Amino acid sequence: MEKVKKDVDKYPIKTYIYRMKEKIITIKTKGASTKQWSNLLLELNLVKKAWRPYGVDLQISAPGLKSVLHWGTVTNDKLKRD
Repeated sequence: MEKVKKDVDKYPIKTYIYRMKEKIITIKTKGASTKQWSNLLLELNLVKKAWRPYGVDLQISAPGLKSVLHWGTVTNDKLKRD
């Protein structure tokens, strides 16, 4: 009985995440307007924030990402101060 308890992984999720390889997703868009592009980046940022508590570290890189996230996540209070 002790041997069985010894061989059982006490933290299976952590072990699984530790052993996972890095995955890369490439998204190519054609014909997207500026507004559609900025909305896509904002949605991907929301996905990134939603997955963070599960130990998933998403990295997003895109042209104009910093600017879109800055202006897309600003609240009215911050706009009045600037």
